[in-house]
Amino acid sequence: MMIELLVFMSHYRITHDRKACIGCGACVSVCPENWEMIEKNGEFKAKPKKLDINEDEYNSNSEASTICPVECIQIEKIKVKKRSAEEMEFSEEDSEDSE
Repeated sequence: MMIELLVFMSHYRITHDRKACIGCGACVSVCPENWEMIEKNGEFKAKPKKLDINEDEYNSNSEASTICPVECIQIEKIKVKKRSAEEMEFSEEDSEDSE
């Protein structure tokens, strides 16, 4: 008898309204691993380093969204493909081999 274990890991997508951003840096202060300040045309604005985040990255990015005084950061849960534990072990081994 074989039991298949499915692993569900939530994934999220960040939407950032750059025009609404006032460049206060609050998001960077609570989540420097994914937010940075970028200068463009003499004006500093926040920018996410990546828009798709996983469950482990959600809390700090959610805090960045909550602390934003102009509410220009939104995070929504996105659908992801179900993966079996066997597939995950295989893909982790592949990534270790490529290093």
